Amino acid sequence: MKKQLIALAILLATTINIQAQLSGLLKKAKEKVTEKKTASTASSTETITNSEVVKTTVTGSSTTYSLYSQQYGYSSGGNKVTLAQLIAQKKLYSPYEPIRKVDETGTFHFVKDYPELAPIMEPIDNNVSITFSNQPYSGAKNNVEASTKFASNNYIYAKISVAKGTIRDALKIGEKDNLISMGFTLYTDNPDKIKTEESALGFEITAAQADAKSITVDIRPWPQLYNLSRASDFWPGFSFVALQTQYNMPKNGTYKIEFFVKNEKADDWGKPIWGDNIVYKKIFDYDFNNSDVDRMNREVDTLNDLRVSAIKNVITPLPKQWTEKTSSPVMGLTQAQLITMYQNSFDTKLDPHTVVKFHASNSSGGYTTQNNEYGIPIYRYSNQWYTIFVKYANGKSCFYQGFGLRQQYNGGGTYGKVFIDKNEYHMADCAGMK
Repeated sequence: MKKQLIALAILLATTINIQAQLSGLLKKAKEKVTEKKTASTASSTETITNSEVVKTTVTGSSTTYSLYSQQYGYSSGGNKVTLAQLIAQKKLYSPYEPIRKVDETGTFHFVKDYPELAPIMEPIDNNVSITFSNQPYSGAKNNVEASTKFASNNYIYAKISVAKGTIRDALKIGEKDNLISMGFTLYTDNPDKIKTEESALGFEITAAQADAKSITVDIRPWPQLYNLSRASDFWPGFSFVALQTQYNMPKNGTYKIEFFVKNEKADDWGKPIWGDNIVYKKIFDYDFNNSDVDRMNREVDTLNDLRVSAIKNVITPLPKQWTEKTSSPVMGLTQAQLITMYQNSFDTKLDPHTVVKFHASNSSGGYTTQNNEYGIPIYRYSNQWYTIFVKYANGKSCFYQGFGLRQQYNGGGTYGKVFIDKNEYHMADCAGMK
């Protein structure tokens, strides 16, 4: 009996001690929560660094948030969570992650818009800025006036700049990783859906562009600028115009459009990490009128033609064939005959010109046959290749082009007439063709 009383006394003493400790811990926790709430309210969401993520579990809050699902929008019942639950997940969200309180409507809500969500937000990178203007940045001699409001009859340009480092540093572009993406997201007044037909386009970024402090972007450029050699570094505007359909923009009015540039993060071996991107974004207001769409589409066609022409007409270095000694033609045709065949291979007659040099590759002659999947011949091509260097009479335009000979298969072991099979031409500096 005495042993039982002693055991009971020890148990009571232990219980009282634990309760006292718990009371003290709860009081400290409450003070800590109050302190963190006060600090969070006083801070600015645009300058939060999140160097110390709040780890205290918030209790007693009845506010719930709805995360955005691309499949279900904000209406998905399973994506409603409290701040405490968000913190408990120990996950950081992009400042531009769509989210809203359950009693709110509209699509235009982001993590960065709620100061209380600072503990779950990735830091905002203020080193990178995106600016918009209705004046081109490329070739601009004076400061370009920035704007975030445009109409569908305006021309729109963008500039991506870094304060410290280079574009390569900001987008983590590796020596062998020269592909970045640009695109657009459309925000509508639909209470539950964001239009995410981004149609993001991939672009190869040159070493010079990657190592620069800024790059320029044509969102909707004036086509005439391309004739004036004032195209920007990149043109994702095709996907911008493609976004403007009756399905995406069913009525005239103001929409919010987000322009973004991104690059995939890479692991230590340089391999892309799928789904984990470095992204920079900026939003502008867009006053849309569907009467402007036809004109935009016509301009896209014009720009496509101009860009293809510009790419084809860029000056390229002369190939090795320019300095190599030519071999003798071995396909049964003389050099003069080959040059004449080349000159006559165009739909329209070449402008007055001079053949500065003709080069024939080293070859023993003969043809190589190209068969289909059933082993039946389709055509055959010459094993000797030729390169011709041409200067126009104006003395300002020069080009070179490689070509071979081809014969289509007629059946029964016979082939048709020999004709010229050309590669793409390349413009060259006339000063070098002497």
